[in-house]
Amino acid sequence: MPKAKYTTRVLIVDDNQDGADALGLLVEELGSTVHVTYGGLQALAVATAFRPDLVLVDLLMPDMDGCNLVKRVRQLPAFANTKIVAITGLKDEKVKTRAAQAGCDSILTKPVTLTEIKSLLAGIAGSEVDAFPRVVRGRANDGNERRLPIDEARRIRSERKSRKLTIAECEAAICDGVIRFQEEFLGWRSDQICILIIKDLLLIRIRNALTVAERQLVKSAATGRDLIKQTRKQLLELARPMLESLVHEATGVKSISMHHDLSTETGEEVVIFSFPEVPRLSEAPGAGE
Repeated sequence: MPKAKYTTRVLIVDDNQDGADALGLLVEELGSTVHVTYGGLQALAVATAFRPDLVLVDLLMPDMDGCNLVKRVRQLPAFANTKIVAITGLKDEKVKTRAAQAGCDSILTKPVTLTEIKSLLAGIAGSEVDAFPRVVRGRANDGNERRLPIDEARRIRSERKSRKLTIAECEAAICDGVIRFQEEFLGWRSDQICILIIKDLLLIRIRNALTVAERQLVKSAATGRDLIKQTRKQLLELARPMLESLVHEATGVKSISMHHDLSTETGEEVVIFSFPEVPRLSEAPGAGE
């Protein structure tokens, strides 16, 4: 299977939601995978799961300021080489010194220019991917990097005595199917798709699923939020047979229900399938061979 093109992952942390979203859309348009959070405490949990190459962090936030956040991130071995850039509207040199001591690689002054952002991303893209090591996990948590076409999943299953896929292979196959469906049928893309099989539940999280046009509709029209949710629900109902078939083929178990929710605040779409029993899957890639 050809190796997926590497995409720079950028985490944006700012309690000013409008500013954070605007910066996120800009970085996204420049070709990066983006996750936006609105506070330091939330950012700690997100960073651990998202594994960013670049963190853009506001220094003044109510729950945990940027310097304390950076200190705690730097204490984690996985983020020793992660590029962290502070963004602030303050011009006090003491603030900049404190940010540097906390572990920031550089500091940008608001408003950040397009040239500055392009320069940061170019620096990351120009580095070796190996300079940003990731923990190789058994689960396919990143849809853009871990995809397994269903035809390939069938081939793998047919070559095993157990005739079973691993959890990671099932998740990757479902992930690939969802991405292909949204790209070819719905015509929109997301930054990140996370597929998790948790006992008798299958959780599909489609982060940043809303397009720029949809985000603007939510903000500008009183009925925009309800209209988007209703439209997405109808589209998903059209996709239900395909999704149920894909899930059944990958896991070997037919789902009994499907629940859908869409946050027009964060742009995240969540689809949950429930199974009548826990899928019986291989424990490891070579299990049963």
